[in-house]
Order: sequence, then C-alpha cells, then structure tokens
Amino acid sequence: MVAHQKLGVIGLVVACAVIINFGYVATSLYDAPGVITVVFIPCALVVCLGWFMRSMKTTIALTFASILVAAFLTYITLTTPVLFGIIEDAYYRNLFNYTVFLKVMQLIFFTTFFSLLTALGAGLAFD
Repeated sequence: MVAHQKLGVIGLVVACAVIINFGYVATSLYDAPGVITVVFIPCALVVCLGWFMRSMKTTIALTFASILVAAFLTYITLTTPVLFGIIEDAYYRNLFNYTVFLKVMQLIFFTTFFSLLTALGAGLAFD
C-alpha cells in the first residue's frame, strides 16, 4: 500500500471509532436507545468499511481496530471527570473508574458480536 492509502485506512478507522464513541457516550450519559447506538450505527459503519475495502479479511481487521480504538476513546471520555479532578474523593474515584470500565466492556461485547456478524455478511457480499 502506498503511504496515502495507509493514511486513508487509518483515517477511516479513527473516524468510525469517533462515531462509535459518540454513540457510547450518548448511551452512557443521556440514556439514548442502545439498539441504535450499540448495534445499528456500528453495523452501518462496518457495511461502509466493507464497501470501501472490498475484502472480507480487511473488513474484519478494520472492524476490530475500530472497536478497540472506540473502546479506548470511550474509556478516556467517560473517565474525564476523574482525570481533571472533578471527582476527588478516593472512594468515588475508584467506584467511578470501575463502573465506567464495566459499562465500556459491556458495550464492546455487544458491538463486537453484531459488528462481526455484519462484517461477515458485508465481506461475503462485496467479495
């Protein structure tokens, strides 16, 4: 791959991760419907990845990369109050970090399952 093509792929992964992160934050903080933000949006992004890549192996690899980057971004986004010192009590800090970690892991499991099913379908359709 040429350098600008690699940057395009990396940009596509980061863009998908940021969109998934927005959905996770909306689900966690604003009680947005999880079906839309955890299932529908990531699956739609996987179909877009499959459309652009036209390879099942690449689509599945980019799906995993997007989900991992989204998990990292979501964890950082949701622990920002602890990082900036808004929550200062040690008990609440540990509890907040633990509950955020569990919430992020739950969202990641749901998203990974449905996204991989979609990636397999998209890879079969576009191969």
